[in-house]
Amino acid sequence: MIQPPNYLVLATPRSGSTLLGQGLQATGVAGDPKEFFGHKMAFWMERWGTPTLPAYTARLIQVRATPNGVFGAKLLYGQLQHLERTARQDPELADLPLAEIMTRLFPHLHWVWVTRDDKVRQAISWFKARQTGVWGQDRGRDTVKLGAAWRRGDEPLQPGELVFHYDGIAALFRQAEAEDAAIGRFFADSGIEPFHVVYGEFSPRYEETVFDLLRWLGVESPSDLKLPRPRTTKLADDRTEEWVAHFQELQTAATLPPRSPS
Repeated sequence: MIQPPNYLVLATPRSGSTLLGQGLQATGVAGDPKEFFGHKMAFWMERWGTPTLPAYTARLIQVRATPNGVFGAKLLYGQLQHLERTARQDPELADLPLAEIMTRLFPHLHWVWVTRDDKVRQAISWFKARQTGVWGQDRGRDTVKLGAAWRRGDEPLQPGELVFHYDGIAALFRQAEAEDAAIGRFFADSGIEPFHVVYGEFSPRYEETVFDLLRWLGVESPSDLKLPRPRTTKLADDRTEEWVAHFQELQTAATLPPRSPS
């Protein structure tokens, strides 16, 4: 019997990884690739009585795989770093290369890499989400997906209170670039060829990309399967376009050489 695949979606914030995860979950045959290694990991390790990372991941695969045995999870780059630090506390994993650690934790592992070429819009989306605490809007619902700041008790800004801040957006722009570069080096150094999803190409080919990924994983799906529309809607608006233009103007000005005195 062929072992069902496990897969990890590795990404940076606001790159389209949530949209991809929703499409995969909607197929009913590709697990439920959510963030299982963020702030909730310690809670579930205690609740499940799985004090070690190998025990936790084994339990996670058991309870979150779809009936065909396929398990998927989403990892932001920072979560991958935290996962590595946690794994190296285990004597059996401490001295292994990161790629081998992940294969030990997730047998028959496949990697999916989600990127967004337009780093300006990615950084602005990231910055706005941090300000408002809103990380997603379900289609047809009034509820929004709030982030960690809200859970800590911080009061997020209302949409009308958003403030453009060049340095804050630029910092996230550089972070997105640096993390994508680090992910690329990890794959190259490890000899891994991931399934690469680029948001600008994926968004208009939502269903086709999900089915392409299923075929790459070797996962069979019903021949008549049709995906529902994505559950979340775009949060970008006219303000986003104004911020993009303003940021690019300032970014260009910052790279120009200083004028010589007349």
